[in-house]
Amino acid sequence: MTTPIEQITVECSGCGHRYEDYHRRSMNLSLDDFDDDYIEQMSTTTCPECGVKRSIGSLVVREVDNTWVFEV
Repeated sequence: MTTPIEQITVECSGCGHRYEDYHRRSMNLSLDDFDDDYIEQMSTTTCPECGVKRSIGSLVVREVDNTWVFEV
């Protein structure tokens, strides 16, 4: 199942700035046709103050050669 988009509050590990961003906790690519740019946008965050980019822990599930592949 792909989870809905959530608004989150992030504290930058680089400069300590707090800001709002959006992400999906999980994305199932056998159900939804998200491109790689969208997947990256929904699974990372970039601080608007210092530009530090971090992963925010999304689960991506895709089927490859009849095998489920899980990426975190």
